Amino acid sequence: MSRLTRRNFVKVAALAGAGASIDACWFNPVRPPYDVIVLGAGMAGMAAARDLVRSGLDVVVIEARDRVGGRMETNTEQSPHGLEVGAQMVHGSRAPTWELIRELGIETRPLGGWPHWQWTRAGGFRQQSPEHRADVVRRLDDAYHAYRGQDIAFQRFIEPLRFSEEDLGQVNEYALSWSAEPTEVSLQAAMEDSASWEEYLDQNYQVVGGYSSLARKMAGTLGDRVQLSSPVLGIRWKRGKVRVSCRREGREERVQAKRVIVTLPIGVLQSGRPVFDPALPAWKRHAIDSLHMGRVVVIHFLFDDWFWRQPPQPMQGWGAHQGRVSFYDPHPQGKGMPALQAWVTGLAAQQLSDLGEKKGLATALGWIEEALPTSNARKRVQWSTFRDWIRDPYALGSYSYTKPGGTTQRSVLATPIDDTLFFAGEATQPAPHYQTVHGAYLSGRRAARELLASLGIDAPA
Repeated sequence: MSRLTRRNFVKVAALAGAGASIDACWFNPVRPPYDVIVLGAGMAGMAAARDLVRSGLDVVVIEARDRVGGRMETNTEQSPHGLEVGAQMVHGSRAPTWELIRELGIETRPLGGWPHWQWTRAGGFRQQSPEHRADVVRRLDDAYHAYRGQDIAFQRFIEPLRFSEEDLGQVNEYALSWSAEPTEVSLQAAMEDSASWEEYLDQNYQVVGGYSSLARKMAGTLGDRVQLSSPVLGIRWKRGKVRVSCRREGREERVQAKRVIVTLPIGVLQSGRPVFDPALPAWKRHAIDSLHMGRVVVIHFLFDDWFWRQPPQPMQGWGAHQGRVSFYDPHPQGKGMPALQAWVTGLAAQQLSDLGEKKGLATALGWIEEALPTSNARKRVQWSTFRDWIRDPYALGSYSYTKPGGTTQRSVLATPIDDTLFFAGEATQPAPHYQTVHGAYLSGRRAARELLASLGIDAPA
């Protein structure tokens, strides 16, 4: 809240008589103001909106895309089982989203364990045994416990440990390098995330028919409160009043409310759009800048057969490029079509993004043929899809990671401003829940509780 000083007291007094005209200019209602505007129809935004509506508030959800779900996106063009081009799975049997999945009648199935095949140019394919992987974890954990230095980049920490190229894929995984480079990720965040995931995760689950079905069913419970194809241009606010301008059907529209929940990804907030007027305070900008968006490109190929499952080395998938590239079968054995998915991160994702779709697909096929030289993969492709989250204008990246020195900033990012601007999204959650759909879900419900408390209303159970 702004501190009242002698100088701004004079300013406020001078403007007091003009207050009605200012309000008329800012908040000239086309309709009576909403109670709440929610920016973004991803998991965080829809979770928040559902709780607010259940509490009797008048809510509108404004979404830039022509669909709901945000970074949850399923391609069903060729595969009736759905191919996930965004969020992949439900993390753990204790994920908070299970209550929602059961409520909406969503079907799931457990995903099998990763086969742990690793491919390198020098050594070809090698399958890491559970014992070997456990040994890598022990080495990393021992180094964590012995470390007494400042928060540094993860790369600086692991260099003296001299892990083999074969083991770096696993090591980078623990460094959150599924979306970022070890040179970019906070060591403290990697340590906290590793310990939290070991405690939390037991089994992954796949949404049958795709994560988008969950998003669509959530939106169905909100009815016409969700306004699509409406990119937000600006947010003008003062305590207790908000006006959001957006572009819809080629013209600017203004929507008014008493509160707003911002669920936009970190990449979008860092881009300077939408414009906040007045600007966000310095402590909030610092929190935003202490985090960053990872880089992911997701590719699917449909082939004429499951050639990677064939002898002499039948596999469901493999890792390469020191953990930056993972090829795997997105459907359980005997399910779906002969699809092979590439989940590409960090510098490898940036390479494909810079190449563009056509050359990027060709490069990924080259990686397959390099590992499986007899596959003749280029001639066996029936269909492909290329999803570049780096260049997605409404995400500008995959999901958040923490830069060195930024481990305390997620809670700061989540902190409301003047009981008027509230913040949600996976980036506002602590380990191990950031970077996940269920983290976004938790954040939306938390922001709704905070907003309701500001109005003196009890939140729904």
